[in-house]
Parts: sequence; structure tokens; C-alpha cells
Amino acid sequence: MTDKLDDLKNLWKDARQVTPKPALDLAAIIGIAQKRKSGAIRMHVLNIFVLVGTMAGLVLFFSFVARFNELISHIGTALMMGSLALRILIEGLSIYMSAKVDLSQSSVDTNNAFLGFYKFRKTIHGPVTVTILILYTVGFYMLTPEFSLFFSTPMMILIDLSYVVGAIIVTMAIRKAIKKEMGFLTEIKKLRDQIQEV
Repeated sequence: MTDKLDDLKNLWKDARQVTPKPALDLAAIIGIAQKRKSGAIRMHVLNIFVLVGTMAGLVLFFSFVARFNELISHIGTALMMGSLALRILIEGLSIYMSAKVDLSQSSVDTNNAFLGFYKFRKTIHGPVTVTILILYTVGFYMLTPEFSLFFSTPMMILIDLSYVVGAIIVTMAIRKAIKKEMGFLTEIKKLRDQIQEV
């Protein structure tokens, strides 16, 4: 009787090994991952256009409308422009790093490259973005003393308060974009893991 049970167990094991596992469509997974990656790159490019447009507007404003004379105003202008320039460089670096990751390869190096990029973007969305926003805000408020020479106190209060409202709106938009991008990157990571299993 024991031999018959052992034979039956062996038959079940053999049947499980012979039954093929549902095959993952590698080409489909790679295609989805590439689309998600392209979506993330488009977001970086869009960010660059918005930042360059903002920077160009500030350059025109500081060159033709508000020519500052005070040192504190020049430092504030430098902080604002520098923080925008830094973010533009980061977005450009992100495009470069993302383009280097070939999701169709199943090597450990490629996986490590993607994970490095993923960690880089998480860091950018954390302390780096907060630091850039703080520098930009400090720069903006450093312009207040010289602006107050040209505007009344109520107008200065309105300008300073409107910046706070604008900053809240921009921060909410940035958070939404960050969630969307991190969702893309998380999905690519999952697809990348599926490719590794194939």
C-alpha cells in the first residue's frame, strides 16, 4: 500500500512539473515598461519647459521692470535664479539617467541602473526639492526691502501674501506630479521584476 501511495505522489509531482506555468508575454511586459518610462521622460521634459519659461520671465522682469540696486536684492535674485537653474540641471540629468536604462535587458547591471535611478528620483523629490523651494522663497522675500521703496505697505502685504497662496498652489501641483511620477517608476520597477523572472 505504501508503494502505491509513493507512486501516486510521484505521479502528482510529475504532473505538476509537466504542466506548463502560464508564460509571461515578455514583449508585452517590455512594451508596457517602455511606455511608462517614456511617460516619465515626458514629465521631465515638461518640467524643464516650465522651469525655463519661469526663468526667462524672471530674467525679463529683473532686466527691464525691476532693476535692483541693493546687495540683498541681488542675493535674492541669485537665489531665485540659482534654484531654478539647479532644478533644470537635475531634470536634464534625470532624462540622461533614464535614457541609459535599457529595460529589455535582463542583466543585473541594468536592474541596478534602474534601481539607482529610482532612488535618485526619490531623493530629488524629498530633501532636494524642499531645499530648492526654500532657497527660492528666501530669495523672493529678500527682494521685499527694495520693493517696499516703490510700493505702499498694503501693496507689499498683498504681494507677500499672494506669494504664500501661490506657493501653496505650486506645492500642491508639485506633490501631484511627484505622486504621478513615483507611480510610473513603481510600476516600471514591478514590470522590471517580472522581466527578471522570465
